[in-house]
Amino acid sequence: MKSGPREFLSRLALLVFSLFAVLAVGETLLRGIGFRYRPLDVQTGSGGDERSQLAFENDHFVFDPELIWVPRPGHSVFNTQGFRGPIVAPVKPTGEIRIFAVGDSNTLGWAGSQGANWPGFLAGGLARLGRQAVVVNAGVWGYSSFQGLRRLKQSLEYQPDLALISFGSNDAHSVTQRDSEFAQSHGGAAGMLQGLARSRWGQLCLALRDRVSASATAPTQRVPLAEYRENLAAMISLARARQVRVVLLTRPYVDESQEPGWWKVRGAAYNVATLEMAEAHGVSVIDLYSHFKSRQELFADESHFTDVGHQLAADIIAGELLALLD
Repeated sequence: MKSGPREFLSRLALLVFSLFAVLAVGETLLRGIGFRYRPLDVQTGSGGDERSQLAFENDHFVFDPELIWVPRPGHSVFNTQGFRGPIVAPVKPTGEIRIFAVGDSNTLGWAGSQGANWPGFLAGGLARLGRQAVVVNAGVWGYSSFQGLRRLKQSLEYQPDLALISFGSNDAHSVTQRDSEFAQSHGGAAGMLQGLARSRWGQLCLALRDRVSASATAPTQRVPLAEYRENLAAMISLARARQVRVVLLTRPYVDESQEPGWWKVRGAAYNVATLEMAEAHGVSVIDLYSHFKSRQELFADESHFTDVGHQLAADIIAGELLALLD
């Protein structure tokens, strides 16, 4: 006996209801066991690739097709211009000296309105040495030099006199897709990825996708060393075209690592490249790594300053900058 339309619709409704019930139960179970998407933790052995989490899940940021993620203006430590620190006028007042610090999490500093960050201490350090300057913190958690180049372009719209550039840590992280490839592959699918990231089922799908793609992909760095050099050269060139002085900073961290996948195995090479690029292009460099490399007490972990470390870094940088501001 053939089924009538009413029976067919009834069965279809039951199927749809059952599917939603399975999804709802699965979502509850995944949340109950604390499952969250941690991209490529297993594949890279480097402590995890959190780019998708930062771009699509973190409330501090929104996805950007060029920078992968950008600060949410007016949220958390970021002001309405998307920076940390004072709001600056679009047209710089006569006589004002502006310094932009472009870097990663050790530049942006700790969360909270009173969270320590060396750019936030730098204006005071310069003032104690008799120089007045407005210092804007353009650092972003998780940024590499790939993103830093594009972040510098944004910063130059505010007419800085000097740009402090600090990268290398995130560049050296082991992943299965370079930042340039990651931005290209995720740009067109941003809406779908954001939707998936909102549910644990969706996050499970993203994790399975990463496992499949990673199984056939050799590990690389977020920004391989050759590209890191190219990014620094591009930043220097870009700043010079706007008559902005550049100061490169080596990336401080403590202790070494023998674990093959860990970024610190390559960290020294990125700092050496920073020193070499400064010399090759005739720009100033401050070797913060050498100042802090054996000062464990000044780090909250392997690569982020304590409050005292941030203050000391600001004082060191202020002293080095005096000659450049004359």
